[in-house]
Amino acid sequence: MSLSDPPILKRLFIITAFLEGVAVLVVEIAGARALAPFYGSSLKVWTAQITATLLFLALGYWFGGLLSRKSRTFTLAAVFLSAGIWLVLFPFLRIPVLETTASMLGISGGSFVSAVILFGIPLMALGAVSPLLIERLGRLGTGAGHAAGTLFFTNTIGGLAGGWLTALWLIPHFPLRLVLTGTGVILVVIGAFWGAALKGVKPLIAVSLIAAVLIAAMATPAPARSFTLYGSRAVILYTKGSNLGLIQVMDMPDMGTRSLLLDGAIQGGQMRGVSAYPFTEYQNYLSYRYHPAAKSALVLGLGAGILAKQLVRRGFDVTAVELEPDIGNVARTYFGLPDSVRLIYEDARTYLNRARERYDLVFLDVYAGESIPWYLTTLEALSLIKGVLNPDGRLIINTMTWSTGSSPDLQRLESGLLNTFDDARVFTGSQPAGPKGQEVTNAILVAGSDLSPTSEQFPGEVLPWIRPQLDSIAKSVRPARSSVLPCTDDWNDLDYLGAELKLAWRSIMIKELGAKILGD
Repeated sequence: MSLSDPPILKRLFIITAFLEGVAVLVVEIAGARALAPFYGSSLKVWTAQITATLLFLALGYWFGGLLSRKSRTFTLAAVFLSAGIWLVLFPFLRIPVLETTASMLGISGGSFVSAVILFGIPLMALGAVSPLLIERLGRLGTGAGHAAGTLFFTNTIGGLAGGWLTALWLIPHFPLRLVLTGTGVILVVIGAFWGAALKGVKPLIAVSLIAAVLIAAMATPAPARSFTLYGSRAVILYTKGSNLGLIQVMDMPDMGTRSLLLDGAIQGGQMRGVSAYPFTEYQNYLSYRYHPAAKSALVLGLGAGILAKQLVRRGFDVTAVELEPDIGNVARTYFGLPDSVRLIYEDARTYLNRARERYDLVFLDVYAGESIPWYLTTLEALSLIKGVLNPDGRLIINTMTWSTGSSPDLQRLESGLLNTFDDARVFTGSQPAGPKGQEVTNAILVAGSDLSPTSEQFPGEVLPWIRPQLDSIAKSVRPARSSVLPCTDDWNDLDYLGAELKLAWRSIMIKELGAKILGD
C-alpha cells in the first residue's frame, strides 16, 4: 500500500473529514460546557458562544478556500497542528482569559470574547479543512461537486458522532480540560501524519508533536481544591461533569457548612445537619404555613436533598424527581439523604405526563445553574402539576427576582399560576445580593385554593440566624397579579425576559467564587 496511490489517498481524505467533523462538535459542546461553570448558560451567554462558534467556522471555510489555491503540501498539516496546539494550551489559558474578559466586558461580552480567544483559532483551523480536502480530491480526478458532496456528508456524520460521543461519554466521565487537551493532541497527531505523508517539514512536525504531548502531560493534574472563601478555608470534596453541568461539593470546615454547586450555582447545603441556606427553609416553612396538615410531597428538582430531608423529619412521605443520577448519588453520599426518599431519575415534565399518584405538596425547584427549564413554567406544565395535587394541595415554586419584588419573568409566572389555580401568593427574600440597582433575591410562589396561613408554630428545625428571615418572608406576602399573558408550550419568552436578571445573578457568583473554583 502506498500513500501515492489515489484510491488510498481518497479514503484517507474521507477519514480525515470524518475526524474533523468529530473534533468540531467536541470543541463546540465541550467548549461551551467548559465556560458554563463561570459564565453560566443563560440565553444571552449561550447565544454569544454559539455566535462565536459559527463566526470562526465561517472564517475557516473562507480561509480554507484561499489556502486551497496555494497548493502547498504542508497546508493541511498546518491547520491541524494549529488547532491542536491551541487546544492543548486550554488549561493554562482558561483562568486568565475568563477573569480578564469578565472584569473588562461583563457577562455577555466576556463570554463571547472568551469563546473567541479560547476556541476561535481551533474552530477556524478546522473550518479550513474541508476546502483543502475538496481541492486535493479534485487533483485526484474527483469532480468538484462529487468531492464536496462526499466530504460534507462525511463531515456531518462525523459531527453527529462527535456530538453523541461528547454528550454521552466524554462529559460524564472525564474532566473537560482533559477532553479538550486530548482532542488537541489527537489533532496534532493527524497534522503530523499528513505532514509526513505529504512530504512536509518533518523536523517541525516532530517538534510540534513532542511539544503537544509534553504540554498535555503538564495539564493533566487536577486544579487545586483548597482555597479561601469569605475569609475561611474551603475545600472541593467532589467534582464531576454531568449532562446538567459541573457538579461540585464544597466544604467550609471552619463554618461547618457543606454545599452543592451546579455550574457555580448553589443548589443547597447544610450546617449541623439542617439547611444552611434560607431559600430551602422558605419553601419548607411556607409549605407548613399554608398546608399544616400535608403528609405527602413531590419534589421536582432534588438539589442537595436538604428540603427532602427536612420534610422526612416532619413525617412526610417524599418522592423526588431528578434528571441527573449523579445528583442523587451526591445527595445520598455527601448530604445524608434518607433512604426513605423515593428517587425517580427522569425529566420532571415527562414524569408529570405519566404520573398517577397524588400529593399534598409539589415543590418546583428545578434550577440548572441560574435557569429554570422553560417548559416547566407553561400553562400546560402548571396544569399537569395541578393534576397531581390533592384537592387541597399546594404548589410551592422557588425562583429569583429583583429586590423590588418583581421582574418580567416573574410576572409571566404569576399570570400562569392565576390562570391555573384559584389563588397564588408571592413572597420575596429579605437579604438581596448584588450592587445597587442590580440586587437579586429569592422569590417563593405558593399556589392553590383557600390560601389561609396557619397561626401554629412551625415545627421544622431551623438555624437560629435563618429563623428571623422566616418571619420576614411571611410579612412580604402579596397577591399574585395577572398583568401579562402567561407562557404556553407554543409561546414562551421566559428566558429572554429573565436574561438581565440571570446575568446579574451570574455576576455575583463570579465575584464571590472566581475562575479557579468555577471549573474542573
